[in-house]
Amino acid sequence: MTDEEIYRKHADDLVRFATGLVGPFDAADVVTDACLRAFGSKGWPTVANHRAYLYRSVLNQARSHHRSTLRRRVREFRAAEPATAPPREVDVDVLAAVERLSVQQRAAVVLTYWEDLAPSDVASRLGVSEGSVKRHLARARARLKELLDE
Repeated sequence: MTDEEIYRKHADDLVRFATGLVGPFDAADVVTDACLRAFGSKGWPTVANHRAYLYRSVLNQARSHHRSTLRRRVREFRAAEPATAPPREVDVDVLAAVERLSVQQRAAVVLTYWEDLAPSDVASRLGVSEGSVKRHLARARARLKELLDE
């Protein structure tokens, strides 16, 4: 199977996954960057499970995206006039609370609840153990309860 065929086969699922991680505006870019990095890596020709590898690449690229976004926001905040307050996000619904989870927890939540996958399927897609997925889900539920009870 060529890289293009692999991309076409998994692109829609990867974009849905990335949408839950970084939002709809950046999802396609995150997937594109992740796939280009994956296809260009030295280990790509020996990968047995392309889907899991690509999901993991998207997850890693989402982490990188969040770090760079945070750094940009800090720079913008520091450059803003002292009298202006940083923009506040409305934190009243579940989506806002999910955005505050760690990337790993958000990935588990998105795939479990939005994609309606079992923990074993989530583990397969992310290339991690089922126990890891269950741990991230438990921590995410506890954090969501904490955030939504505020």
